[in-house]
Amino acid sequence: MCGHEHDHANKMCALACCPCNLNLDVLKPLVRDPKYICKSCGRVANDAEHLCQPEKL
Repeated sequence: MCGHEHDHANKMCALACCPCNLNLDVLKPLVRDPKYICKSCGRVANDAEHLCQPEKL
């Protein structure tokens, strides 16, 4: 896992992992202007705090 299990539920991998729980209304604002990519899963986000292993794009 990412090492931040206490707030893992707020990470992109948790928010987008299961199609049955996928909520695009929650995800869209988090990815609208991506500045970071996760080195673990490849997802992108506006803020590094939403990724497990963020790296600037």
